[in-house]
Amino acid sequence: MAEYFGTDGIRGIAGEELTARTAFALGNALCRLRRSPLVVVGKDTRTSSDMLSLALAAGVCAGGGNVRDGGVLPTAAVAFFVRRLKADFGVVISASHNPPEFNGLKVFDAQGYKLSEKEEGRAERFFDEYSFASALRCGSCRTLSRRGDYAAFLASCCERPLAGKKFVLDCSNGAAGEIAPRVFAGLGAQVYAFGRSRDGKKVNVGCGALHPERMRQAVVETGADAGFCYDGDADRLIAADETGELVDGDKILYILAKHLKSCGRLPQNAVVGTAHTNTGIERALEKEGISLMRSDVGDKYVSRQMRKSGAALGGEQSGHMILSEYATTGDGILTSIKLAELITEQPLSRLAAVRLLPQVNASIRVQDKARVLGKESVRSAIEAESANVARIVVRASGTEPVVRIFAEAENICAARGAVERVRRAIAAAED
Repeated sequence: MAEYFGTDGIRGIAGEELTARTAFALGNALCRLRRSPLVVVGKDTRTSSDMLSLALAAGVCAGGGNVRDGGVLPTAAVAFFVRRLKADFGVVISASHNPPEFNGLKVFDAQGYKLSEKEEGRAERFFDEYSFASALRCGSCRTLSRRGDYAAFLASCCERPLAGKKFVLDCSNGAAGEIAPRVFAGLGAQVYAFGRSRDGKKVNVGCGALHPERMRQAVVETGADAGFCYDGDADRLIAADETGELVDGDKILYILAKHLKSCGRLPQNAVVGTAHTNTGIERALEKEGISLMRSDVGDKYVSRQMRKSGAALGGEQSGHMILSEYATTGDGILTSIKLAELITEQPLSRLAAVRLLPQVNASIRVQDKARVLGKESVRSAIEAESANVARIVVRASGTEPVVRIFAEAENICAARGAVERVRRAIAAAED
C-alpha cells in the first residue's frame, strides 16, 4: 500500500503532511525510474507552490535529471508539454480544488497519463535513498519556452466561432486566470472573468468549481449565455446555463456524449463514468443508444478504463472530463470550449435537459480511514442501507483524511436518511 501517494498524487497541508523533503525525494526518485530524465514542472498559485517546485527541481537536478519549469500552468498544460517536448515525466504542484493551505504533487508519465500505482510504488521505494550525481553531471533547470503553445492548442480545438456569445469565467484565483479569458476572447467571445488573483491565499476561496454561487449570479446579471467555473489547477469544470442553473460533470458528460455520437466520433457508442455518475444520466444515455461504463471514483481510474475500452469520452460528476481526441487528462478549459461550441446552436439549458435522481453526499473526518471502513458495524450499516436506496457508495478519500458517503434514491428523503445512518455508524466506530 502506498505511503505517500493517494488517488491523485501526493497531497496534504503544505509544511506538515507535505514538505519540501517530500518534493525533493519525489524529484530525486524520478531519476531512479529513468536515467537523466527530462521533467516538465508546473504549479498553481498557492503560496507554498514555489517552495515545493524549487525542492522538486532540486531533487531532479541532484539526481542528474533536467527540469523545464513552466511556472503557473493548468494541470492539462503540463501533460501537453510532456508530450510536446518528449519529456520523461511531468509534475504538477497543486492540490486541485482543496483549500489554500493544502498542496500536492501530481505525476505524469511520458505519454501524459497519470503515473500508475506500480510506478508510484517504485518511486516511493527511493524516497529514503537519494541518488546524487557528480558535481559535473548535475542536471539543469531552465524556464519552459513557448508557454503560449498550450493556449494556441486550446484555440485550435474550437471548431466553431464564438462571436456574439458572452461567457462568465470563474478562474478560482488559480492556474486558469491567465489562459482561459485570453483563449475565449481570442475566439471572439465576450468575456466577464473574475477569480484571476495570483494571491496564493485566495485560491478556491469562495470561488471556483466548489463555490459556483458568484458565477451563477454573474451569468444572470450580465445576461451571459453560460458560466464556467474552474478549480485551482483548472482540470475540472462546473458550468451554469443562461438561467444560472448548475450544469455538473454528469450533465456535461451527457451533452458531449450525445454530440460525439451524432458526429460519429464515439467509439462503440460508449462513455466512461464513475460509481457516482447519476442513474438519470445512465438512463438518458441509454435512450440515445449510448452505454455507460463505470470506473472507480478518480480521474486516473476513468482514464484507465477509457484506454482499456477505447472510449473517447469519460468524466466525473465533479467536473473532470477527458476528451481523448484532444487530451490525455482532465482539462476544464478545453471542456468549456467544447461546451461553448454547442451553445452557439442552442441554449445550454436545453442541452442539459435531463432528469437526475436525487443524490446526497457527505464527508466525515476520521483518524484511520482503513480501520473505520473495516469495522463490522460500518459494513453492516452500508449493507442494510443498500436495500433502501438505488445506490450507496462509501469510500475513503484519496486526498483528504475523510470518508465520503454517497447515496442515490428516487426521493431525496430516502437518500438523506441512508447517508445519515451510515455517517452515525462511522462516527460510532471512531469512538
